[in-house]
Amino acid sequence: MKQPVAALCALGFLTACGDPLAGVDRISDVDLAETDPVANAVPDAQEIAREGYFSGLFGGVDARRAEGDVPPGTVLPYGTVARVCGARGAKLGKKVEKFPTRGRGYTLHDTFPNSTAPRTFYVTGFSDGCPRQFTASLALFGAPSMHEKLRYGRPGDAYPYSATDSAYEDIKRDVCGAAKRKPCGSRIKRLERNTVFISTYERFGGTSRWSDILLHDGEVMASAIKAQP
Repeated sequence: MKQPVAALCALGFLTACGDPLAGVDRISDVDLAETDPVANAVPDAQEIAREGYFSGLFGGVDARRAEGDVPPGTVLPYGTVARVCGARGAKLGKKVEKFPTRGRGYTLHDTFPNSTAPRTFYVTGFSDGCPRQFTASLALFGAPSMHEKLRYGRPGDAYPYSATDSAYEDIKRDVCGAAKRKPCGSRIKRLERNTVFISTYERFGGTSRWSDILLHDGEVMASAIKAQP
């Protein structure tokens, strides 16, 4: 029973599993100097109003239709993804995860890996050669096979479909020939060569909402903020 519980905690059911970091100070509870990199990672009202990116609020949007460019150093509000072609090398931060682990794929970069505060993450591996960025306190890749285990069984079947769920169903139908709400089946390894979810969390523990970003074939397909029903 330990493995399914751990999977649920990792991919969006943190509140139901309890808060393993209840004793960790939140960014809102700590006084930070204006020059502190953690403080600078938190978007203010002017940054939230800045143009040039798309938001996945209220069910998400199609990233291919709305994605915009931002200059390096831009701080995005949570739930937002943007292309940042000017970010290269050390500006991307530390490589923390790759999917799939072998061959070409997507790489997740963390600009402040020892922090639990909101900060910029970058993802590389897109067909246009430009990284994408988003803001989160925690981010991790989730394989389509894991998504199907959570989405097609309890308690995932109680959650409404979002933009990322719908986009995945379209991709799965094309690659696997599988019907809606049915697993990919024997072609799942083929699907996972170029398809992955990124689950992001606004706060490190004690949160009832998260954001999913769906990547496929070198593109951001959809983004959506989700919450427990």
